[in-house]
Amino acid sequence: MGRPWGAAVAAGAIVLALAGCAVVPVSAGSDSEAHDRFIALLDDAQELVGGDWQVQDDPTPRECVIPLWVSGERHPALRIGDAPAAPSAAAERVERAWTEAGIRVTRTDVGDVIEVKGETPDGELLVLRVSESASTLLGESECRPL
Repeated sequence: MGRPWGAAVAAGAIVLALAGCAVVPVSAGSDSEAHDRFIALLDDAQELVGGDWQVQDDPTPRECVIPLWVSGERHPALRIGDAPAAPSAAAERVERAWTEAGIRVTRTDVGDVIEVKGETPDGELLVLRVSESASTLLGESECRPL
């Protein structure tokens, strides 16, 4: 007697493989366009905070996993800037812009540091920290399939 469940397992694997391509949550457009949108979010936040910034984005992508175990990669970013003239006002400008762009925003005050964290529907992560001594902006792009 054979394995009656063998065909069912094989069929299930095929369905999952095909569904994996259709269910992978990535934004529209090419990888390059998605990366450019991510960088534009960071650049816009820098402009809203003001001051001089050092861009220390890492050009090396990092491995990530998309639902249904699809391998992908994301790009990290780090920018270090001057202290804004008014940290609270700078944080409010960024918080408002991200919220208006459909980004889920969480604001946390820790001592004299104000953190504004944004998560886009595409899975990008943005974190702005401002204080009277410095500004930092870091993030991770969405996970795009390889």
